[in-house]
Amino acid sequence: MGKKIAGILRGELISSGFYVLLGLCLVLMPAQTVNIICKVVFGIVLAAAGLYHLSIYIRGKDSATILDLFTGVIVLVLGGFLFFNPVIVVKLLPLLLGAFVLVDSIWKLKGSFQLKKRKRAEWQIFLFVSLIFIVLGGIMMANPFVKTKITILFDGWVLMVNGAADFIFYFLLKRGLKAAAEKQEEKMEEEVPEAEEVVEEAEEKSALEQSAPEEEILEEWKD
Repeated sequence: MGKKIAGILRGELISSGFYVLLGLCLVLMPAQTVNIICKVVFGIVLAAAGLYHLSIYIRGKDSATILDLFTGVIVLVLGGFLFFNPVIVVKLLPLLLGAFVLVDSIWKLKGSFQLKKRKRAEWQIFLFVSLIFIVLGGIMMANPFVKTKITILFDGWVLMVNGAADFIFYFLLKRGLKAAAEKQEEKMEEEVPEAEEVVEEAEEKSALEQSAPEEEILEEWKD
């Protein structure tokens, strides 16, 4: 299994853990988790990013431009606004979480076709699972629920189950790719002796063809 694929799988393992933890927090502590997401992630982080751009402009670094001043002010104001008005983020949260699940499900769908390509029996299960989560991600983005609490609980459960499915998918995909690579190596090892035999036969045939004229010359000389 290549380093690139291994790196992608490790990244997916980390995101799976994030989904499980976030989903668990949304289910067990919906109000506190949403408050943290709205104020800390969107409010404080954006405000900090705005202050960073302003500091670059104020300190007069060579790379500083008027764009840093403009970006810093806008992002700082936006971060402060979201910190004191988290209701706006609450309305956007199902859309964002649904987008995460949708993108992750498309990754699983692609992985199921990778397993199919390598003739692994598990591909059908994960094709079915990925399609289910694509539908669930669409429901999360559409947000058909009236009460916010039900929306948050639904999103939490979907994230948690999706993360758990990703863990299982990670190990099955890793095992499938490894088995396919080993099978390919065995096939190549079997082909090497056959190739060597063909080369030996060709060399013997060439040697016989070269020796034939010499024998004919000797026979003519004897005559």
